[in-house]
Amino acid sequence: MNTFKKLIETTKQLRSENGCPWDKEQTFDTLKPYIIEEAYEVISALDNNDYKNLKEEVGDLLLQVLFISNIAEEEDAFNIDDVISELNKKLIERHPHVFGEKTAKTSDEAKKIWDKQKKEEKPNRDLSLVYPSTYRAIKVSKFYSKRGLEFTDINEVFDKLNEEIHEFRDALITKNKRDMQSEMGDILFTISNLCRLNHLDPEIALSDSTNKFINRAEKYEKIKNNNDISNNEAWDKAKL
Repeated sequence: MNTFKKLIETTKQLRSENGCPWDKEQTFDTLKPYIIEEAYEVISALDNNDYKNLKEEVGDLLLQVLFISNIAEEEDAFNIDDVISELNKKLIERHPHVFGEKTAKTSDEAKKIWDKQKKEEKPNRDLSLVYPSTYRAIKVSKFYSKRGLEFTDINEVFDKLNEEIHEFRDALITKNKRDMQSEMGDILFTISNLCRLNHLDPEIALSDSTNKFINRAEKYEKIKNNNDISNNEAWDKAKL
């Protein structure tokens, strides 16, 4: 607790009258990109099993939480104690199988209890919140799948994906950018559902594929620079 209090004091001093000019200028809005960036860097450290770097990245993410709390305190909205108290209260209320009389023998049972408690607390869930687009697509799809809007089987998803790709190709012919963007959105939404039904995270899947491409592209450049071969030949060697 002493270490945590010292950290809070440090972050407050950064925004004090004699603090850092950059830190003093930060607002809720200016912090948004840093929150997203730090969250992804935590995920990257986890993916690489880089626990030394993970410790630092978790700290950077915590810094964003403290900055938000400090700004809120300056505006008399709430402070870090309120954040911690609210979180503790929520954890207790959503785990009646731990802190109450209910029981949960499996993780699925525990998840159902959590969802039920959450629904009671927030009956009108806002599906327009700012999430990564594919994650939001999955949340929206999950929400309405419980209201009858669900694919009958995986083949129906593939049929829908082929249909959307065909419609995108038609939009390409007209060169109408608005139609092209709309049809591409339908493709991505369908792919998000394909991920949802197979319990895959599209953000992680795309990140992994991007990393794979970077690795191959770096090998491709080395092979191309050291050999008098075509681009396609260099790429095929990089893949091998």
